[in-house]
Amino acid sequence: MVIGLLTIASIPSTIGVCEALSAQKKQNAADKEKAKFTATTALSLAGEHPVECPLVLIAGRLFINHPDAPMPAHTFSGYYFNYPGETECLGLVSTISNDPPMLNWIFFDKDTGRMQHAGRKDTIGHCVGPWGWTEGKGEDDGKWLTYEKSATDFVAVEEEVMLGGKVTGVWGVYLNRGQDEVANGVPILIRRSFGMDSKFVRDSQRTQPRPGQDRGESK
Repeated sequence: MVIGLLTIASIPSTIGVCEALSAQKKQNAADKEKAKFTATTALSLAGEHPVECPLVLIAGRLFINHPDAPMPAHTFSGYYFNYPGETECLGLVSTISNDPPMLNWIFFDKDTGRMQHAGRKDTIGHCVGPWGWTEGKGEDDGKWLTYEKSATDFVAVEEEVMLGGKVTGVWGVYLNRGQDEVANGVPILIRRSFGMDSKFVRDSQRTQPRPGQDRGESK
């Protein structure tokens, strides 16, 4: 009888521990959504050792700013934000300039898979999420950017753009869904890096600004 009472008495304690662990897990996930990060990728050109390069935004596109194929532009600096739509999902935003500190949504063109940025009205109908991060232990937890829970569908594609009055080779970023545009692309992982000061997020408790007209964008 004593053993039976001890067993029954232990059940509420076990439930309490499980609820606490579940609540902590949700809080950790919420903190990761709020944390601001930069994004880089390691890209090897001509068989040389891979170079860690920042993602940059310019004229509605995202590129890799590689020292041997430079694309000088605004460096990605963003965080996760719930995308408003018929089916809400975890979206991704980034600043597109320092002054004023405007925000854009990050998305993929539904036809080409090209990684782009724009105000919300220009993202409708395209691939807006869900974005996320890889899960693991220690430093591997949250290390890589994911789209639809995959970190391995990003591709770097060599392209030509007009820079300084001449045609220059640069590297654009795409989502690999079997499009012709990515046929000769190079598979890449996009690393999330933290620790930068932010005008938008200074700790895990600060409320995020909503991408929209208050930052000079369309809702």
